[in-house]
Amino acid sequence: MSGASYNAACPKCTADMNCYTDWKPYDIVSGQCLKCGFSYYTKEIQLSLKQVNRLRAEIGLPLLDKLKPQES
Repeated sequence: MSGASYNAACPKCTADMNCYTDWKPYDIVSGQCLKCGFSYYTKEIQLSLKQVNRLRAEIGLPLLDKLKPQES
């Protein structure tokens, strides 16, 4: 694991929030505010073809027949 801890202003109450970023083996960002309880955590997921096409339709892009293969 390669990461860093840092403080940032909480977007809900502006108090100092404990945050962490990890970029190996994959990107994760998290934070917890110990004043108001706000918390976040990012997690990598893959959208389904249906979800992607719904988002594409909302912005006027043509729909896909299949998703492009991802590299691991």
